[in-house]
Amino acid sequence: MKTVQHLGNVVALIVDVALDFGKGTCFLSESHWPLQLGLLAHPSGHIIPAHVHLQREGVTECIPQEFLFIIAGKLEVDFYTSEGRAIHTEILGPGQALLQVQGAHGFRFIETSQIIEVKLGPYRGREQDKQTIKSINATLKGSE
Repeated sequence: MKTVQHLGNVVALIVDVALDFGKGTCFLSESHWPLQLGLLAHPSGHIIPAHVHLQREGVTECIPQEFLFIIAGKLEVDFYTSEGRAIHTEILGPGQALLQVQGAHGFRFIETSQIIEVKLGPYRGREQDKQTIKSINATLKGSE
């Protein structure tokens, strides 16, 4: 990754997909930046549990959105309502991108994959950033 700076301030990050992917998930942006840029490289069979991104308060309230660009590999994306009800599944491959506008999602990596991920920041840590579908379902069942 190349960092473009001006007067000691970061102006831009330039990602070279041939050089910058390591193993696992690596976020390139600073955790306090409003937009988070991550690189995901997972082997076939890896699972990221289905989860929904939690709403944040601030100057403008919004449901955090997420953008994924598949560089290489193949993954299955399960889409859920915010309440955790499965609604659709898609298979994505190289050259395809996903903008998650609302609801929840989970990923199953069919092939070893490289993905660019962009999402709203600042990053506040896993506990304050997302909730798994199992946790949502347990909370809903407890309130019935």
